[in-house]
Amino acid sequence: MGSVTDPVSAERDTGATDRRAWCPPLWAVVISASFGLWLTVDVVLDGPWHRADIVVADWIDGLGLRDSPVPNAVLWLLTQTGGRATILVVVGLLTVYIMRERRVWQPALRVLGAFVLLTVVIYALKIGLGRTAPGHGASVLYVDGRSYPSGHSANAVLWWGLAVWLVRSYELPGWVVRLFTVVAVAAPVLTSLAMLALNYHWLTDVLAGLALGIVLLRVLHLIFGTRLGDWGSAPRQGRAGGRNRDRVLASRSGPRG
Repeated sequence: MGSVTDPVSAERDTGATDRRAWCPPLWAVVISASFGLWLTVDVVLDGPWHRADIVVADWIDGLGLRDSPVPNAVLWLLTQTGGRATILVVVGLLTVYIMRERRVWQPALRVLGAFVLLTVVIYALKIGLGRTAPGHGASVLYVDGRSYPSGHSANAVLWWGLAVWLVRSYELPGWVVRLFTVVAVAAPVLTSLAMLALNYHWLTDVLAGLALGIVLLRVLHLIFGTRLGDWGSAPRQGRAGGRNRDRVLASRSGPRG
């Protein structure tokens, strides 16, 4: 008699096959953290990076892109690849889809973790340094500015990196994985360049945002590499699971021989 596979045991496999997908390597995290620290100290002490900020901002201001309707609109759309509202809609829909299809709630925990990490760290730096944006006319610290670091740049790295992690972990179709991988690579570059072109941020703002996003993505992986990564990973038992169990029990209790 052939063996009967217990669907209850089979359902424990949620499809989360690659729990380290799109995790920044340690060397990249060390470089990013060191570079981000260097930028922060430089901004506070008016070092060479601060002088580079002024040169870049003056050059971009001379291009007049911010005052031209069509380039302004296009660049603004590109900034939304790092906009929190835009990203949350896309990643939120992706998360809901995975939760429904795989009958798990682990993805929601990862999204919540990313949201808390970004909000706490980014706004601690923004409020703590209080740097004004290029539109203010000068880089002034400890006032009402919120320019350093760029939240859009950090958003693009962390959120799209999380999206790739989710689609790979839960084995979505290949074209979906490729699409989100392309976005995860392109979005941080596009949103950072667009924020610079519109003079919304200084050069060091976007560079620090990119570096911080890499570090936070690694931290998110470390957090969910613990037992927290197992919470909500087992599929919820629904009506279909109950019918499968009934069929298995019936087959086991039937006549033998």
